[in-house]
Amino acid sequence: MSLKQHVIQASVASVILAPLLGAKTLIIFLSAILIDIDHYFDFVIVTKRFGIRDMFKYHHPEWQKGRSRYMISLFHTVEVFILLFILGYWSHYFWLVLFGFCLHFIFDLYHLYRHHAISDKAFSILEYLIRRNSLRRNNQKGYPVPDRDFWNAKD
Repeated sequence: MSLKQHVIQASVASVILAPLLGAKTLIIFLSAILIDIDHYFDFVIVTKRFGIRDMFKYHHPEWQKGRSRYMISLFHTVEVFILLFILGYWSHYFWLVLFGFCLHFIFDLYHLYRHHAISDKAFSILEYLIRRNSLRRNNQKGYPVPDRDFWNAKD
């Protein structure tokens, strides 16, 4: 999903939750958007590039469509969600972050479902490691890697 879509979703949720949580709603708003910072990490690891514009170009659905891919987004994994839940017993702010992550994740799941892409994404670190090794044995790819011309082409 696009950054704009996630900002709209987080904004609507924040407006609804503001009367209940007050300023703490900002934590949910930011976490529902910033969870996607892991996409930047994926981009840097795969492409060895650092530009934000290049990251958005790389993750654009039109470029990724039809390409073999199996990806993990670290902050979108069950292990991170469990860690936030446990840390919530130490400080309730982690539960607010977890709520924002869950809000974001629900919309991501719906988006993946609509595009028949649920199997393209790992929802657990352990799942990713197991399936990635299986894909390698079968000479299949994980993340698609663009060729040099991709970066030079005009949008």
